Amino acid sequence: MHDKWLEDKGIKHKNFAVVTWSNWDCRVMLESECRFKRIRKPPYFNRWINLKVPFQEVYGGVRCNLKDAVQLAGLTWEGRAHCGLDDARNTARLLALLMHRGFKFSITNSLVWQQPAPQAITCQPSPSPDRSPDLTLLQQHKAKEMLGPHLHAHPYAGKAAGQVCFCGAPSRPNTVRKPGPMQGRHFYGCGNWTVTRRAICTFFAWAS
Repeated sequence: MHDKWLEDKGIKHKNFAVVTWSNWDCRVMLESECRFKRIRKPPYFNRWINLKVPFQEVYGGVRCNLKDAVQLAGLTWEGRAHCGLDDARNTARLLALLMHRGFKFSITNSLVWQQPAPQAITCQPSPSPDRSPDLTLLQQHKAKEMLGPHLHAHPYAGKAAGQVCFCGAPSRPNTVRKPGPMQGRHFYGCGNWTVTRRAICTFFAWAS
């Protein structure tokens, strides 16, 4: 269905990129859903632009969630937070605003790389931006800590227990914390995962 939409829009055979807010969607959620439902995942989902990276580049390293980012950019949040469709629409609006101001984007993450590293992002402000952020509000948000990772260790012994990840290390038990239908489910991921480095490989298996 998605391929058909890309074909109808004349996009499929052009140079395009998937845009997300954070790496969770493409690195973990989409990967696990396609495996669970035995759906072939198109290869263009293996690389993406994490809009957090250019947003932080533009707004001086501000770390915040999607709703705060939309509002800091001078836009009004539309819909319900954590609703997949509403989140996607607001992400697109934020992307369009940055593009309108002349910022240039490049791929920030990929499943092909063993250790994803953001590429340099060049930006060029437009002659007359239609909105400017509230600097006082931005400075306040600079002090905010980034939301904790959506994963945490959990001693759950499921059928995947004892497996090794693609790094060759014992897989690490975790629990889905992100709000949604999978919240609370236990799974095993990269054994070398740490808070600062995150996962090195893409190993994933539901615990049950």
